[in-house]
Amino acid sequence: MSGILLQVENLTIRYRDAAEPAVRELCFQLAEGESLSLHGPSGAGKSTVAWALMGMLEAYRAIGTGRITFAGETVDLEESPRGLRRSWREIALVPQSSMSALNPVRTVEQTMLEMMEAHEGRGSRRERIRRCEALLQLVRLDAAVLHSYPHELSGGMRQRLSIALAVMYHPRLLILDEATTGLDLLVEADILGTIRKLREREGMSILMITHDRRLADAFCSRRVEIGGGHG
Repeated sequence: MSGILLQVENLTIRYRDAAEPAVRELCFQLAEGESLSLHGPSGAGKSTVAWALMGMLEAYRAIGTGRITFAGETVDLEESPRGLRRSWREIALVPQSSMSALNPVRTVEQTMLEMMEAHEGRGSRRERIRRCEALLQLVRLDAAVLHSYPHELSGGMRQRLSIALAVMYHPRLLILDEATTGLDLLVEADILGTIRKLREREGMSILMITHDRRLADAFCSRRVEIGGGHG
């Protein structure tokens, strides 16, 4: 394992309409290539931490204090309320609800091509279709899925697609926010096996946010506990 990729120091986050912090003085480190679990009950503030790492606190009407260091860049949230403003290429999120990552009125192909155009500008459609097919193969989905709408896919297939979108640009940190909640045990195991292989292949670090201790201990090398709160 290499050096420290992510360090969180005394992270405290409060929503503007709440009297008590959702997260209070959280500290942890994540090394290059490591899988770490942020574990705690529902309402403990786990997803709030993910939003802080993604630079999304303002969007959720939350304010934070403390320091976040990622890949050598340190941000003091009191001085820079927007927090880390890293690109999708460096930090990516797989949300709990796969539908929230997908446009219900766009086919899978349209969603993936629109994402590529947003990040890269216009390019060869034929080459991008090949890239889409390769990404689907990476998460064990058939190329025929490109022509489907999200509602035509099973929950497990949608979650695999969310993972494919998240790793499109080879992020250094992949955040899994209750990414297998609601899936049956066989599908969950299959998806986590895919993520483990992706981590080994891409050398990613993984932060798994979960309320399930069994899952945390089975998938991650370390577990950080987070207490009760409002987020």
